[in-house]
Amino acid sequence: MPRFNGVPVEQAAEQEGAPRKPRFGGIPVSNEPQFAGGMAGAAALGAGDTMSFGFGDELGAGLGAASEYLASKITGEEPRSYSELLGKMRDQEARAKETNPGSFLTGQIAGGLAGGAGLARGGLSLGANAIQKGANLARVSGASLADGAILGGLQGVGSGEGLDGRIQAGTVGMLTGGALGGVAPGAIAGVQKVAGMAAAPIAARVFPDRYAERALGDTLRRSGMTVDEVANALDAARADGQGMFNVADAMGNAGQRMLSTAARTPHNERQAVIEGLQSRQIGQGERLASFLAEGFNAPDTAAQRAARLTTERATAANANYGAARNSAGVVDPTNAIAAADDFLSPGATRLMNPGNNIADDSIEAAVRRARSYLTDGNSVLTDFNASLRAKQELDAMIEGARPAAQRQLIPVRNALDNALEQASPNYAAARNAFRQQSRSIDAVEAGTNAASPRVRSADSVPAFQGMSPEEQAAFRAGYVDPYITKIESTSMSPTTNKARGLITPKTGEEFPAFAAPGRGDQMGNRIAREQRMFETSNAALGGSKTADNLADAAELNRFDPGVMSALMNGKPISALLAGAKGVLNEASGTPPRVVEQLARALMESDPAAARAVLQGGQNRVTSSDELRARIISTLLGTGAAGAGRIAAP
Repeated sequence: MPRFNGVPVEQAAEQEGAPRKPRFGGIPVSNEPQFAGGMAGAAALGAGDTMSFGFGDELGAGLGAASEYLASKITGEEPRSYSELLGKMRDQEARAKETNPGSFLTGQIAGGLAGGAGLARGGLSLGANAIQKGANLARVSGASLADGAILGGLQGVGSGEGLDGRIQAGTVGMLTGGALGGVAPGAIAGVQKVAGMAAAPIAARVFPDRYAERALGDTLRRSGMTVDEVANALDAARADGQGMFNVADAMGNAGQRMLSTAARTPHNERQAVIEGLQSRQIGQGERLASFLAEGFNAPDTAAQRAARLTTERATAANANYGAARNSAGVVDPTNAIAAADDFLSPGATRLMNPGNNIADDSIEAAVRRARSYLTDGNSVLTDFNASLRAKQELDAMIEGARPAAQRQLIPVRNALDNALEQASPNYAAARNAFRQQSRSIDAVEAGTNAASPRVRSADSVPAFQGMSPEEQAAFRAGYVDPYITKIESTSMSPTTNKARGLITPKTGEEFPAFAAPGRGDQMGNRIAREQRMFETSNAALGGSKTADNLADAAELNRFDPGVMSALMNGKPISALLAGAKGVLNEASGTPPRVVEQLARALMESDPAAARAVLQGGQNRVTSSDELRARIISTLLGTGAAGAGRIAAP
């Protein structure tokens, strides 16, 4: 391997009489006086050798040669060569190791510890980074394996001699360091687990808050959320009128499972947890009905909205048509009569279609009746009020007629309508207002029909979008009324989830499209929270009551009835497992006092209080992770140093 003067180090060392690098168990290579740096100096050289991955002597010699070369330009003295300085440094290292082997080894160990800890603090350790991100043991082990391979390989290359020697030592160091790195996280986790189980029965009772914080921090990590995200979720819920939304709800499945444990384990807060969950679930129907009414801006029922719109239409019609009458002139129904005659008597005159005594069919009878409102054959209707009444009669006939008759009556009605419009300047405005109000009334029924599962959102959404704002408002009242009615008629039992029927593919498309402007997102968030709160209650209170009953019996009798039950049924293994349950609870640090504090934290709904307790849990987990990461990193730093030197001379 070339250096400053282009000569391989091993050759340069031989040329200058430099000894080979001393290693653990190496043979002294110099008869010069013992190392004068003492124990501290020997430890410093050992630490420097490890922290530099074995390149300390080469780096020191290179810097020294460069420094003397620059100084010689000023002083004129002959600088020492790189190989000469390298030989002296290696000779000094050999004497330090020979004179104070314990101090030298201690320095190497300290250097490995310091180097590993420095990598962890600097974010350069893959294993430490994985731990701080909450990775599982397999991923941490993989990252630690990479750390060990890198450190061991570097130490091996730096500790070897010659190109072949460095490659060989680097390979052995990489393999050995990788193996050490791969097993270190599991070994440390096992030691921590055993130590924790040994200390938990006493420590959890003395420091229940610490164990509760740790459990809460672990739950927060499993949820994949941050402290701010949970607190913000509680803030948003309060702003939307759902102040009962709590920490367990916000953390999703992870929080729900932890709260389930708290609800099924006897402790002082258990009753408060159960009653709180039941109480808020009973009020779910009232909240949902209110949220839907607000989201669709429909405080009244469909029937109430239709009745109100009908009354408003009648009032407006009286005023509008009254103005039309006051300004009306003579009505000319000629075109309307001609439209009827075109159907009843095709052709120009009766000569081409002579009369007969054959009875009219239903369509002819309807058209002949409509014609009779306008003329008796001798005189015609010209009074505006009488013509308006005739037009209203035609409207009623058309509404109640079959489609075939409607097709013949509509031209007659439309012609009369045009005659009325020509007779009164105010008639058109009155008619248009009446038609618009009628369409709004019809929109209420259209909305009710759209809520039916038989109506596809692909049809109802475009129809709604084509309505006027007044029609859309009426449509919303008709649409939401069946949903509110269903909610109000459903059982108030805490086990009933009234939000489920509002979360379907159909409502997922229609609710955002039909909601009042600016209210769709809020309504959707409210419904989603109600669904989440039911899931939390169901996880904590639902399912079989066997576990609850056994827990209560164990608390009352101070003996787990599951043990006796298993023994009586000839299941000794089940009895052993049941008996070990209480022991495991104690060993895992979850006695009643810990669960009690954890239950209070999970039921917390105040954002500020939740932020404080969650931050404590996160800090507890973070501190534990940092300690574990530093232990692994320092172990690797020391172990890799030794691994890299295994194949070195």
